[in-house]
Amino acid sequence: MNQKGIDDFLLGIAEATNALISLKLDEGLKIALRTLTENLQVTMSGVYVNHLDEAGNLITSLRYYSSIDPNPERIQNNQNIPFPQFHKLYKTLSSGRSFEVIFSQSEGALRKHLELDHTMSVALFPIMVHGKLWGGLSLSDMEVERRWSISEKSLLLSLANSVGAAIEREQLELELEEKVRQRTVELEDSQMRFQLAIEGTQNGIWDWQPKKNEIFWSENMYKNLGYQPGELTDIINGFYDLVHPDDRAEANKRFVAYLEERIPYEMEFRLKKKNGDYHWFKSTCKALWDENGEVVRVVGSHADIHQSKVYTELLAQQEEKFKAVIRDDPNALFLVNKSGEILLYSNRSVDVFGYSAQELSRMNIEDLLPSDKREAHGLNMKEFFEKPYTRSLTEGLELKGRKKNGSLFWIEVGLSPVSVEGETLVMAVVTDVSKKKDAEIKLEQSYRQMNNLVNNLPGIVYQCRNDQYWTMDYISPACEQITGYAQKEFYGSPSNISYADLIVAEEREEIWGQVQESLSRKVPFRVTYRIKDKAGEHKWMWEQGVGVFDEQGAVLGLEGCIFDISPLIKNQEKINQAIYTAEDKERRRIASDLHDGVQQILGASSLNLKFIEKDVDKLSDKVRKHYQKSLSFLDEGIKETRNIAHRLMPKEVEQLGFDSAIEQLLVELKNNLGIEVSFYNNLQSRLNSEAELGLYRVAQEAFNNIVKYSQATHVSIQLIAIDDEVQLMIEDNGVGFDKNKIDLYSNGFGLSGMKNRIISLSGQLTVDSRPGRGTSIIAWLPKNLMKDGAAN
Repeated sequence: MNQKGIDDFLLGIAEATNALISLKLDEGLKIALRTLTENLQVTMSGVYVNHLDEAGNLITSLRYYSSIDPNPERIQNNQNIPFPQFHKLYKTLSSGRSFEVIFSQSEGALRKHLELDHTMSVALFPIMVHGKLWGGLSLSDMEVERRWSISEKSLLLSLANSVGAAIEREQLELELEEKVRQRTVELEDSQMRFQLAIEGTQNGIWDWQPKKNEIFWSENMYKNLGYQPGELTDIINGFYDLVHPDDRAEANKRFVAYLEERIPYEMEFRLKKKNGDYHWFKSTCKALWDENGEVVRVVGSHADIHQSKVYTELLAQQEEKFKAVIRDDPNALFLVNKSGEILLYSNRSVDVFGYSAQELSRMNIEDLLPSDKREAHGLNMKEFFEKPYTRSLTEGLELKGRKKNGSLFWIEVGLSPVSVEGETLVMAVVTDVSKKKDAEIKLEQSYRQMNNLVNNLPGIVYQCRNDQYWTMDYISPACEQITGYAQKEFYGSPSNISYADLIVAEEREEIWGQVQESLSRKVPFRVTYRIKDKAGEHKWMWEQGVGVFDEQGAVLGLEGCIFDISPLIKNQEKINQAIYTAEDKERRRIASDLHDGVQQILGASSLNLKFIEKDVDKLSDKVRKHYQKSLSFLDEGIKETRNIAHRLMPKEVEQLGFDSAIEQLLVELKNNLGIEVSFYNNLQSRLNSEAELGLYRVAQEAFNNIVKYSQATHVSIQLIAIDDEVQLMIEDNGVGFDKNKIDLYSNGFGLSGMKNRIISLSGQLTVDSRPGRGTSIIAWLPKNLMKDGAAN
């Protein structure tokens, strides 16, 4: 830089500094920046000011500038710049050092920003205000990459410091001006408030100047005592004559003590009104003393507190009654503040917790709880005071109280908010529920034991409704092992599966009838039936249950247990099969003996008698008659033994098959009784001998019952294959009977033997009959009893 440049530079700095010193900040900055631009030959000089955006982030904006080439876009580009993103620049300026950069050596965010304005070089000097970075003085060149010497930067940094000093000075001046303005306003407000206080307050205001022996009473001083202003002539000397005799000495004593010893004065006493009544007033005052300690002025007020005083006394009486009610409450009762301090307690609390009255009065409510429950209690109390309402603190808490001797007992705590003199307190009622809790624990243990027992029973325990679906309200887990269906599948309306659906269709109506008959007599029921489990397997169930009735005797539901007796049934089948096999074997032997032995002998005897028949005429009439009678009896015996042998073991069944044997029975039924009969058989293969004989015995017994009881005119018998079963159905149109009123298998009819024989063949037999609608006997056998397993 040549000498002229140096002179211009120094002149620019000096003029800029003088402008900052002599002028207001805004005006001084503008002149300083213009001077710098003109004398330092830069494109633009400016001042950046730091501030915060709405989110609280630090940004900087160009607030003051001077340019030889004003460009609005350039000014806009330098507003609200995120200052900290120029990390190195921000760190350098914050430390109080200058920052200089040329475009060719710039990088990152700073380079992008220089590109916006085509800035070739820039120098920034920190403006520090009260030790913090307030902003920066900038010198920008848009034409050349310019560098500044150390001495130049030192002078410019000094100028930036002058800017900072000017800012601090202006802030100080503004603060001083604001303080002066505020003090002026406060003084005016104070005078106005005092005047308004005198005019607007209900209190009486007085002002006494002892040295002048003058006193001022506000209008309310007179009014509150029932006088007109000026009506009392000797206020200074006669004031204490207005004070109640019982309060007079104390009032005077305290006032003198305040003036002489400066003991703060505030007192409540009664003043006599014009009508002779005494009213309570609260008296306060402030005095001014001179340098010799003499009182020069006393200003005071008298507030009429008669109503509040009377109310307070009444409130005290009510409070005493309230305390008495609490003390005499039969429960352990506590009045507690927000901090948990026990303010009041009932006498019962002493008995329950074992502490003395003096001990309880110094305790916190948490001291009456075990230490591990105090934190939870504190949270509940905090929640209660945030939203006070009557509630049970024990909800969700297993809470115990702690007695003085350390023993714990179960308690329930009820909380109610109480407002006393504007403060919200809590009334805590503590109830000893040890007996109730112990009973609940025992009940829970009993329930757990019962539940364990039920869950470990080999059978199903249930509670269901008395409907056609046997809708389950409860069914024990054993249901899954027995039926293949899980508990949840039996629940709901509708459920996935109803228990009635499991009972084989042919037996549902009979089981329903038996249960309803027992319910009508209010006696337990026991039924045996088959179900089809989830896997399609048939199982035998034995069920016992009872009805649950309401007070009017209406059925509410059923309760009972169900056991899988399939192994027992199968074992019984084997036993019965062995019995019937032995029985049939014995029948064959007896029938064979009758046929081959007795009948042979009787036949031979008959032939021998007939051989001598030609000589009978030679006998006397008497002997001839005996001969004829004996021959007749012998023929009858031969016929009877043949019939007995046939009944014991009909040859038609063994030799010709079940259908031929049945047809022979039907022929006898039709010929002997005149009953119309029909027979249908769709089996294409014979059953094994045990099955055919078993079905034949059932048919025999059924025909015997028809002959004895039915009065039927038509009988139908069908032997058909259905799915995986063989079904024998014998129906008549006789008089029928009410099957719900008798036990079919214990009251004759031979049904027990019929059923046992079919069960021995792994089958099932049911009887359906109604008065006037005939009788149906249905027997089912598994189709695997066919000789060749052939289907229909």
